[in-house]
Amino acid sequence: MGKVLGMNLTDMRVMGDDGTELGELHNITCNLETGKLGDLVVEPTEKARDRYEVRNDGYVYIPTQRLSAVKDYIVVKR
Repeated sequence: MGKVLGMNLTDMRVMGDDGTELGELHNITCNLETGKLGDLVVEPTEKARDRYEVRNDGYVYIPTQRLSAVKDYIVVKR
């Protein structure tokens, strides 16, 4: 996967690799000590609420290791 600027990801739709819409990207976490990306912070759809734990802030956190592709959607592996 090529390089993508974070600002281009804001408000992109997130989809599972099975085609299920999971929500809209709100933010991405980063470990400030290592510089590694941590989680995609997603405003979830109802289907995402069934698959992932919704945290107290109302978002689901999907590890960036599940990131599969970025084109028209951000695609994550299940």
